[in-house]
Amino acid sequence: MPVSAVLLLAWIGDSGGESIRYLFTWSIAVLLPGTLLWRVLAGGRSVAQDLGFGAVLGLAWQLAIWAACTAIGVPLLQWAAVAALLLVFAFTPALRPHFSWRGTSVAPPLWWHVLLATSLLVAIVRTVVVVLRPIPLPPIAAARHQDIWYQLGLVQELIRDMTPADPSVLGEPLIYHWFANATMASGSVMSDVPPPQVLMHQWPLTMAITLVLVGWAAGELLSERAWAGPLAAALTGVLPGALQLADSPSVNMSAAQAVQGPTGTMAGVVMLGLVGPTVLILRRQAGPGVWAAMILLLALATGTKPTLLPIMLVGCAFAGVAGWVAERRPPWRLVALGGVAAGFFLASTFALIGSTGGSRVQLLASMRVQPYYQAVSGEKTYPATGGWVLQSLAGADPRMLLFGATLLAYYLLIDAPRLLTLLGLKLDPVRRDPAYWWIGGCVAAGTGVTLVFSHPGYSEYHFLGAILALGMVGVVAVGVNLSPGTRTRDLVVVGVAGILTAVTVYLYWPTDPNTHTVARAAAGLLGPFAVLAVVGAVVILGINWARRPATIAVQVIVLTVAASLPVQVIVFGQALEKATQPLASPGIGYRTYLTAAEQSAMLWLRDHAHPDDVAVSNVFCMPARYRPGCPDDAYWISGLSGVQLLIEGWAYAPANLAATNHKTSFLLQPSPWPDRVLDSRMAVEKPSKQHLANLSGDVGVTLIIGDLRAGPVSPKLDQLADRVFSNEDVRIYRLR
Repeated sequence: MPVSAVLLLAWIGDSGGESIRYLFTWSIAVLLPGTLLWRVLAGGRSVAQDLGFGAVLGLAWQLAIWAACTAIGVPLLQWAAVAALLLVFAFTPALRPHFSWRGTSVAPPLWWHVLLATSLLVAIVRTVVVVLRPIPLPPIAAARHQDIWYQLGLVQELIRDMTPADPSVLGEPLIYHWFANATMASGSVMSDVPPPQVLMHQWPLTMAITLVLVGWAAGELLSERAWAGPLAAALTGVLPGALQLADSPSVNMSAAQAVQGPTGTMAGVVMLGLVGPTVLILRRQAGPGVWAAMILLLALATGTKPTLLPIMLVGCAFAGVAGWVAERRPPWRLVALGGVAAGFFLASTFALIGSTGGSRVQLLASMRVQPYYQAVSGEKTYPATGGWVLQSLAGADPRMLLFGATLLAYYLLIDAPRLLTLLGLKLDPVRRDPAYWWIGGCVAAGTGVTLVFSHPGYSEYHFLGAILALGMVGVVAVGVNLSPGTRTRDLVVVGVAGILTAVTVYLYWPTDPNTHTVARAAAGLLGPFAVLAVVGAVVILGINWARRPATIAVQVIVLTVAASLPVQVIVFGQALEKATQPLASPGIGYRTYLTAAEQSAMLWLRDHAHPDDVAVSNVFCMPARYRPGCPDDAYWISGLSGVQLLIEGWAYAPANLAATNHKTSFLLQPSPWPDRVLDSRMAVEKPSKQHLANLSGDVGVTLIIGDLRAGPVSPKLDQLADRVFSNEDVRIYRLR
């Protein structure tokens, strides 16, 4: 598996040496310490659970030693911390048993090794081919998502400081959930792999591996069946898609994994990691060590994504109410768990929430990005604008209400495999287990809050993204626990029926790209699900004469999950086929396109900049040329160079998000710092000795970066400053 990972990364442009160093670093500095700590704290229940929950706990360990070593200014001391931990385990008699491959657990059977290796290999191939290959490493000319540069700038900042500032706005604190970026910074320093390679290729691959491992662990622990682990791993990390039946409209087939959204990727992983201690606590199997692991993972969740702890709290509320009703006494362990989670959430609001400015409660606002919405409704308002309900529905027009109901049904149906987790809450033996009430509450919260919250950049969907993997683990465990007494033959029949129906609908269902009426939208979106429902009803009712509820529930789960697989396999196969062909054109016509010269200049600057450099540039927007109202999300200068900017893009600054006032787009607003924009433009386009002296003396500016694609660069700069770099697109000057 490691050899395959290195070869696949080399195929998409990564250095073999860098890949080996990074994977080795992750294995020794994250996976191994986390596994050892989980074994000590939770008791070592199985190798699968040790590796899975240990991989997530290892992220908390990594952040802790990164923070300590970076705070004292010696980030490479992280290796000493890792070595010290391993030596403690190796030479302490009480801890030494945990140091072996299987620790204190029973040796897993042969099939376990085969399935784990296969799952990891397929997940690695899928991640490289589908997610990573379309994003080439700098300085290859290409159009990449603008958020990649924002995230990269945070990594650069966190390499040198554990109390990061906003790299795009001098003097502004970073109010953002940056723990994922900090793990990248730690890995970059320890492995000596440049941040762009870590962010774009190396780190996402280790997250895919972690997702498989922790999905396996969570499925095994929750279901209490060893054979359920590989099934859960497959549906979280190998084929983690949604229920798409027709060819169009397409549905995201990569779950929450996206290079431009590492916080969302890690959120799904951490949510699964929380299953470990939470289930043990809810089932009264937790000692002090499990509570310690719980606290570490909640601390990790605090700065991973603002959505995690609210979801966790709703899950605790569900389980608490259910437990109170069942046991007729207050569930104090859940009160304690919810209290700890609430405390962490309150602490995070001061510095780690971030990017929530301009957010509000607005019913069904997330429907704006559902298929055919603009074509049918004609509404083109910006997100988070309008009243308390989506503008097209505010007038109570029956036609629009029907369309809104159609989109809501479609939204719920494509996530039906996960929502079926809630089925078990009415059936024995699942409903007697508080762990299922917790997962049901989390799935309901992630799905529901997305429908009532509105963010200027559609970040309400991160609530849904956080529970995508968790929901699949839940539905697997529910199905497994309801399956005793169900005939295998019947499950095979409904599974085959689901697969054949999905394939048939995908191949033959007519698509209408010009849909602009409610009737056409309803037929196109809901028709395929109606076909599956009819087929499922005929097959399931036809083979169940006794009508046992648990049996029917298991068959519905198998039918739905099976129907979700064909399109995932087709999409994966299409990606494999495209992998034999050259990459598509670099997207020169896209607004986020960067030339090789622009990227090379910033990579040069990263290698030659001073730690305290501050730069001004004429780049604020993508595309590069500045004009009032241009998309103000250019972060590639700070991202690639690691240099602090006086002002760069301001799209994600809290001051800018709050200034939308629910009326405008955060991408098109004037800068909250217009004086800085003017000073920067003057320094590049119309420099004077006095102006540059003021920037140097008053603000501490040391560098001027002029991008010829963004506008003119004054030749006077060659007399007023020292040109230290130039190519066909970029000029870099150091002030005297």
